[in-house]
Parts: sequence; structure tokens; C-alpha cells
Amino acid sequence: MSVFENVMIGVDARNRSGFAGALFHTPHNRQESKTSEKKAIDLLRFCGIERFTNEVAKNLPYGDQRRLEIARALGTVPKLLLLDEPAAGMNPAERTGCATWCARSGTRA
Repeated sequence: MSVFENVMIGVDARNRSGFAGALFHTPHNRQESKTSEKKAIDLLRFCGIERFTNEVAKNLPYGDQRRLEIARALGTVPKLLLLDEPAAGMNPAERTGCATWCARSGTRA
């Protein structure tokens, strides 16, 4: 599964089009799909992993896999996102980047 598809799973959790909308490809479903794709790309950009959009997720470096997990979680539009040791297993450079990214994430509304 690609990085983009992973984030789309999170974003799709908030979509309202049901089975019939997807089956018949209704105008509402088409609009919702376009909006979801834009949100997914925005999340990839925000998390700093947009360059991996078409890559297979399991082939990402460990730190970027963690960012992907966070992007997927943010796609569900949580009111509160709790991170349990977001830098666990990262090397010093990845930890520094993670700390910077987490600080920046707190300002995103």
C-alpha cells in the first residue's frame, strides 16, 4: 500500500458517502473524493513526507514511517492526538527532527 493510500484511509474515515454513493459515483461522492485527496496531500506536506507519496509505505525509513502514522491519525481530524513515545527507536538526527515537527504540530489548528 502506498503512502498516499495510507493517509487516505485516515481521511476516508470522515467521509459521508456510503456504499451507494461510491457504487453509482454520485456528484457528492466525486466532490468528497476530490476533497479527501487534497486533504491527504496537505497532510503529507505538513508531515514532511510528500516526496514519498507513491512509495510503498513499508519501504520508508523508520522515522518517516512514524510521520506517516501520525499523518494517517491526523486524517481522522481528532480533537486530541496523544503520542506515546513518538521518537522511540529513532537515531539522534531523527529525534531532533521529530521534536521540531511535534513543536510545529502543536501550532496547527
